[in-house]
Amino acid sequence: MSDAPWIDASACTNCGTSLAGRYCATCGQKVAPLAPTLGYFVHELTHELLHVDGKIFRSLRLLLTRPGFLTREIFAGRRASYVSPIRLYLIASILSFAISGLLGRYEESVNFYVTDPGETVDPAMLNRVSEVELTISTALNVWLPRAMFVLVPLFAALVMWRRRRSGHTYPQHLYFALHVHAAWFFALAVSSVLQAFVPLPYAAPTADILAELYMVGYFFVAFKRVYQTTIWGTLWPTVLVGSLYLVALMLTLLAIAAPTMLPLFFGSSP
Repeated sequence: MSDAPWIDASACTNCGTSLAGRYCATCGQKVAPLAPTLGYFVHELTHELLHVDGKIFRSLRLLLTRPGFLTREIFAGRRASYVSPIRLYLIASILSFAISGLLGRYEESVNFYVTDPGETVDPAMLNRVSEVELTISTALNVWLPRAMFVLVPLFAALVMWRRRRSGHTYPQHLYFALHVHAAWFFALAVSSVLQAFVPLPYAAPTADILAELYMVGYFFVAFKRVYQTTIWGTLWPTVLVGSLYLVALMLTLLAIAAPTMLPLFFGSSP
């Protein structure tokens, strides 16, 4: 009845229901001794670590190396062996934000050259330019992943629009969007690590390019596998969905940066 031979219980200690297995059929509580021994504690610790971690690592491996596989498994109702799309998405996004923040990737700035060398410049203007540089850098690096975090439902809606005759519901398209974004966040996290720890010339732009290529390729392959389309039938929908999604991201970033940028371009005083 239980997963350890030293447990002996005939009724659930939580609700009193007669037991017929390792879990109560009424409340779902797992059978456990009231006064666990050290052996039981070690058994439970080992079981939980190996079970949970194994499930996470297997799901991550399949997510990153087999685009679309996990989504098709969800569509087929095979969910028990994998971490849920929402949990994968949260793990990936939190990891990406944490790594980027810890490694200080977002301290890069965009440089504007508004004067010729030797020309006298109003200090107030220089301060404003510095603010704009910082705002644009922050928008591109800090707010871009956060905008992606918020715009997942829009991405799913765009996919549903292009595959409206596929017979899938919006939540199914949302599962696809969560898997795609989870893979994208992992790509961004790896790019941040490479830029921080690879002391080679052009490491940063190379890491960015590789991450972008992976993200584009991942979306294409995942779309093709999940919706079982031809190469041509995958190309146009992914280009269209990707372009519209990129426009939505850029508009979001412009809205964030506009309060700092507009006074500079329209000549308002700081």
